[in-house]
Amino acid sequence: MKAKTIRRIIGITALVLWVLAIVPKFLLGEDMLVWQLDNWALLFAPLLTLVYTAMLINIAQRKNRIVKLSVWISCIIFALVCVVFFISARTWLYVKVWDNKDYAVYSKYRGAIDPDEYVLYKRKGILNKEMYGIGSDNFGMVKDVQFTIYEPLDLIKKEYDVCAFESNRVLSHDTIFYRLSDGKRYKQEQNDSLLALIK
Repeated sequence: MKAKTIRRIIGITALVLWVLAIVPKFLLGEDMLVWQLDNWALLFAPLLTLVYTAMLINIAQRKNRIVKLSVWISCIIFALVCVVFFISARTWLYVKVWDNKDYAVYSKYRGAIDPDEYVLYKRKGILNKEMYGIGSDNFGMVKDVQFTIYEPLDLIKKEYDVCAFESNRVLSHDTIFYRLSDGKRYKQEQNDSLLALIK
């Protein structure tokens, strides 16, 4: 394959990734593409742009000094953009906590202690539609979060371990129930009856 063809493929792919990364951010709001395709595109678009720019530099070496200098400056700018995107990836690549064929739960802030950052999404075709946050008032370090959805009962069961900040020692294992339809939390006193219902 000729270098010109490879360069065009890389340039077109980079352009498609930029469109895939930017357009959904304006059109979807809090929703996102399945598997975070828009966020992954935002990660790889600058890299391919950088490769494309490096290829242009190679061509510019045969042209005048002004063109060569401008291409080098563009390459440096794109390299800085890549570094910024990789450093900030923790804030826009969400952590998938749980999923099944119809729903997914993401933690929007990686490494955050606050369990209120878990958000439930409903899968609709190629979209994950944001429903609501699923949180608790627990102030410990939350680990091993598991969700079970009982659609016919309009229930979500959330289970997790609460550990001490200074160690991985489990302080408690908590179970919380929510209504699937609106995300309202059931009172803790209702747990026994709800556990009996799902059994």
